[in-house]
Amino acid sequence: MMSGLAQTPGKGLVLVLIGPPGSGKTTQAEFLTKKYHLPVLTADSGMSNEQFDVRLKVLNSGKGFIIDGYPATHAQAQHLAVVVKQLNLPSPIIIQLDVPDDVVRQRLAGKEKPEALEKRLSGYHKEMDLIRRYYPQGDIWTVIGTRPPQEVSGTIEMLIQDRKP
Repeated sequence: MMSGLAQTPGKGLVLVLIGPPGSGKTTQAEFLTKKYHLPVLTADSGMSNEQFDVRLKVLNSGKGFIIDGYPATHAQAQHLAVVVKQLNLPSPIIIQLDVPDDVVRQRLAGKEKPEALEKRLSGYHKEMDLIRRYYPQGDIWTVIGTRPPQEVSGTIEMLIQDRKP
């Protein structure tokens, strides 16, 4: 079941991009920011809620924003809900870029030490478990991230357009 706070461009848009390292989150954030003229907030799992607020204020986020790497904890997810409500924006659309771990390892072979990559993959899986527990299933959209970037972007745009009030 979808959230009652559906989103359409022009009424505000909050997108949360979730995916393992090397899944194309940065590429998709670039496509989406050009299409919807929204700022991108790239975070790491250690970002405090206060740091999030400061970075969000620096961005012109009144019409919405795109997030990469946040929320990664239950407290961050709760904080994001408060921020979205304060800004009078609809609930976030969660886009999971689904890329199997073995494909991530192939994509990042030679670019990252195997131990570091395994730690990042483990962190991603914990973050995804949190997202699934916190957000209703209808607010999480899984997109196959192994397809060409333009196809992935097109799918994300269709998902956004299909969310009508």
